[in-house]
Parts: sequence; C-alpha cells; structure tokens
Amino acid sequence: MSTFRLVRPAAATAGAPAPALDEAQARVVRHREGPLLVLGGPGTGKTTVLVESVATRIAEGDDPEGVLILTFGRRAAMSLRRRIEARVSAVAERRVIREPMVRTFHGYAFGLLRAAAATRGEPAPRLLTGPEQDLVIRELLEDGEVAWPDDVRPALRTRAFAEQLRDLLQRAAERGLGPNGLHERGVRHGRADWLAAAEFLGEYEQVLALRETTTRSSAAYDPAELVRAAAAMLRDDPARLAAERRRLRAVYVDEYADTDPAQVELLELVAGGGATVVALADPDSSTFAFRGSDPALVGRFPATFPRVDGSDAPVQLLGVNHRAPEALLGAAARISVRLRASAGVGVSHRRVTSAASAPTASAPTASAPATASAPAASAPTASAPTASAPTASAPTASAPTASAPTASAPTA
Repeated sequence: MSTFRLVRPAAATAGAPAPALDEAQARVVRHREGPLLVLGGPGTGKTTVLVESVATRIAEGDDPEGVLILTFGRRAAMSLRRRIEARVSAVAERRVIREPMVRTFHGYAFGLLRAAAATRGEPAPRLLTGPEQDLVIRELLEDGEVAWPDDVRPALRTRAFAEQLRDLLQRAAERGLGPNGLHERGVRHGRADWLAAAEFLGEYEQVLALRETTTRSSAAYDPAELVRAAAAMLRDDPARLAAERRRLRAVYVDEYADTDPAQVELLELVAGGGATVVALADPDSSTFAFRGSDPALVGRFPATFPRVDGSDAPVQLLGVNHRAPEALLGAAARISVRLRASAGVGVSHRRVTSAASAPTASAPTASAPATASAPAASAPTASAPTASAPTASAPTASAPTASAPTASAPTA
C-alpha cells in the first residue's frame, strides 16, 4: 500500500530576506496600537508592509492566533500566508507552531457562524451554490405570483433574468436591504422592477427558511448573506463578541478598497472602537465593484474607525514606487492627478517618487525586532503627507459620469 506525506512548499518554509523599507513603510511596520489607514498606489509596497508588520509583531512575542489578516480571494490568502510564514521563520527567535489567521471576509464569517453553531449543538452552516440559488429563483419565477412590470415579463423564464435577479438580491444583502429596504429604494428611485424584486425577495427568504425547518438541515447562506449573518450573530451574542474582540490583538485588511458595506460592518464589530486595525488600500484599483465593493468606504475609514479618544484614525501615505523609473512616474502623475478621486481621499496618493531617489529607512524592521523602548503607535507623524488633503486644483469635469442605476445594483 502506498503512503503519502504532506510537506509544505519550499517557498513557505525557507526564510525570506528582509526587504529594504522606505521611511513611510517603516512607520507602518512600527505601528502598534489603534487604527491606521495606509494609502498607496501600485508598486508602493502595501503587501510588503503588511507582511513585515505581521512578522514583526509575531517576532516581538504577539500570539499568532491573535493576529487576523483579511484579504480577497483564496489565492490571495494562500499567497499572503506563505509570505508571512517565510518571514516569520526568518526572524522569530523561537519556533512558531501556530500561524496567524489569513482569511477572506467570507471565510472568516463562515468560521464565526460555524463556531457558534457548534456551541449550540447545531449542524455546521453551509453555503448555497450559485446553481442552487438559480434553481429556487427560477421555480419562484415560474409560479408567477409577483406582479412584475410588463417590460420585463417576456424575460422572466430565461436563465439570464434569473442570474441578474440573483445578482440584485446579493447586492441588496451586502447593503443590509431586506424586502422593506429594497421596496423603499424602489419607491425613492421610481423603479417598478425593484418594487417587484422586493416582493420576490420576501418570498425567496420564506422558501429558504421553510426548507431548513421542514428538512431539519443546517442553515444555508448565499455568499452575500454570509457576512451579514455573522455580524448579526455577534450583535445578538454580546459575550461571544466580547470574547472575539479580546482574542484579536491586531487586524490587518489588504485591499480595503474592495470591501463592501457588510464587510465593513463586520470589521467594525470586531475591531472598532479604537482597536488595532490597519487597512491598506489603493482607492484607484477597486476591482470588485461588480460584487458590491465601494471605494468610497476608504475615504470614510478615519471616521468609521476612530481612535479611543474619538478622533479620526490617522492616515499614512506610501509615496515611493519600487517598480517604475522616475520619468514614467512623472508622466503618469501629470495625468492621474487630473482624474476624479473617490470621496474623502483626494489625489495625494498618486504623487509618488522612484525608489532610486528615496532614502532607505534606518528604523528596525522584522529582520531586527524592535525593542520594548521603541515608541508605540508613532506611525503617522505631523510631517508625513496625509490623504485628507485633496488638492483644490484637481479638475473633475473630465471624469466619466456614473451610469444610470440598473436593476443589478440598488443605490443608496
């Protein structure tokens, strides 16, 4: 009989060399307490900073299981996990058995719901697949009990309409809109199709709840409902929420510009109120808008995650590009600063210099763990440029205008 042994990839176990950090990156790595927003464009080393920050924390003695890293997509999570493991193995003076949690938002939410179900002695929840959702939706559409507008009736029995309707229901769930909330949006914007979709959503929720009751199966969630369900569970269980907040010493969020309102709500529950949460974002490269992400949430981060004293969270800009030469960066900046920016962010993060002309930080990094005398939470300094100062000279007239709202994306 053949036997097999699982081994880690060589890249995950070999100690990775310490990167050369610029001054802004070093300030982020030294950050220890409270919220912090890190803004930077492509090539400014946001992921490198995240890896070094986590590795330094663990090298200084933080419990790896008390550090949560949230990102988007399983591939991104696997890549981050391997990079962090490589840096930790290179800098930690002791052998680290446990690993920091690198999760997608949906994976973290599912873990919370599964732990709660186990505590109550219930079956673990499960995710509804796209085909399962489409089957339920198409069955309800065939019943014909919802008064759909005449202009969409010819498409009711098509697969494309069912898929678009599912997308609309998911975007509503990400924004916390139930049947009543979606109906109110339909009235506000004069959308008869949204009014019908609100009625349909009520039936859809009743059918799913009835299936769980009659079959005595575990709770089933679609991906859009999963994060909201985890947040609702924590709000309804203050003891579990308090335990989760105590467990998490620090939370890091990669690609914060790709978050949606439901994910920010969950993050605010577990890491709000002045807790240590570091969000890294490029407001100009949000790629998950088709799944409900909202880049404007980046500009609202300082107010959403205030310090303990109630003041807005500080913002640190990464102003050194480690990929492109100065000539290319200058040409790109002359164009990019004239484009419209997300609300509350400005265009300062688009003005970057080449690494060839930037000094290397002399501050200790994960390759030389900082001592206890290093100043804590001193990341952003008064002299550092901040994202809260958009330039008044940046014209916006040339920016593309928003398209008319469609049935697949209910707006506020």
